[in-house]
Amino acid sequence: MRPIDGVITLPPIDPNRVLQPHQNALILTLGINDFDVRQILVDPGSSADLLQMFTFKQMGFPSSTLENPRRILSGFNRASTTSLGDVMLPVQAGPIILNVQFFMVEDLSSFNAIMGRTWLHGMKVIPSTYHQMVSYLTEDGQINLYGS
Repeated sequence: MRPIDGVITLPPIDPNRVLQPHQNALILTLGINDFDVRQILVDPGSSADLLQMFTFKQMGFPSSTLENPRRILSGFNRASTTSLGDVMLPVQAGPIILNVQFFMVEDLSSFNAIMGRTWLHGMKVIPSTYHQMVSYLTEDGQINLYGS
């Protein structure tokens, strides 16, 4: 199954899910390489998809499986960090599985991963911090994944 193009409508706010007013970041749980990974920040401002090295090791991967070590990643504030390498992993969001190239980093604050524009565009996802969800279309209809 693949995401498709079309019209996405966002539902009214569910007062039981989202307390008003709020300024919460959009945090999801997604399947990465058959593991449920929690505390994933959806960041449309990031041009890269990042994975915490600790999370990668918890999945059972050794550091030796990483490719292209020591890439310089620059942040919006011009701060830079050096990646430990990159790896391609399948990410499942609902019924859709998309292979994602993750850059491995040592410290993502309290997040296990950051899904940036690469994943958002590949999935054709519309993120909404207001609704605390991402929405996308499949041949079977619209899928809404709610933040945690």
